[in-house]
Formats: sequence, structure tokens, C-alpha cells
Amino acid sequence: MTLAAENFLLPNGTFFVVLLIFVILLLVIRKFVVPPIQQVLEERDEMIRRTSDDNRAAAAEFEDADVQFRELLKEARGEATATRDAARAQGREQLNEMKQRATAEADAALQSTSAELAAQGEQAASTAAADVDALARTLAARVLGVDSASITDTRSTSGAVN
Repeated sequence: MTLAAENFLLPNGTFFVVLLIFVILLLVIRKFVVPPIQQVLEERDEMIRRTSDDNRAAAAEFEDADVQFRELLKEARGEATATRDAARAQGREQLNEMKQRATAEADAALQSTSAELAAQGEQAASTAAADVDALARTLAARVLGVDSASITDTRSTSGAVN
């Protein structure tokens, strides 16, 4: 046996054939398999980059829309507050007008009632004065024991009977 056959560290012919097949296979893979995979990876990286840019743009648009929404909401709240305040003021104004109208009506009713009562009081006083005169004559006649027709009005003559 030869030294090369006995020693496993010394390469024989199969080693070189396997090495040649390995190199050929490596070149074929490098030529035909690696470029499409690299192209797919590059396309994927580009798509990730575009998606990231789109996400940033969408986030910026969202922030702008959120700021605009908050401003519009603030304006709407201000308008609602102004409308509510105006409605309250108008309601107070109408309430004051109604109070004034009611007070005026009550004053007018009080005044007309006072005038009616004053007129009725005067009428009652004049009726009572006329009746008092007749009643006084009748009472005087009864007290004196004379006929009431014989008693005349002494106020004009003596001034003592009132």
C-alpha cells in the first residue's frame, strides 16, 4: 500500500473531484440563485422604506387633523356658549318684560279697584249720611217722646246737633 492510501491526511483524487464539483456548484448558485434572492430582498427593503415613509406621513397628517379637529371643537364650544348665553339673556329679557307687564296690570287692577272702592266708599258715606239724619230724628223723637215729624233740622239754627 502506498503512503497516500494509508495516511488519511494526504488527499487523493476524489478530494479534488469533490472540490471541483463544490466550486462549480458554488458558482452556479452564485450566478443563478443568489441574484433573484437579493433582488427580492432589495424590493422588500424598498417596500419597508416606503411603508415607513407612508407611516410617517400618515402620522403627520393625523397630527394636523387632530390639531384642526381640536381647534374646530374649541370654536364650536365657544359658539355654543355664546348661543347659550344669548338665549339666557333673551330669556331674562322676556322674563323681565313679562314681570313688568304683570306689575303694570296688577297696578292698573289695584288702581281701578281702589277707585271703585273709593267711589263705593263715598256712595256709602253719602247714603249713610242721609240715613244717619233720618235715624237721628227717629232716635231723638223716641228719646224725647215726640213725633219725628215735629223735629226739624236744628243744625242750621243752633249748630249743636252734628
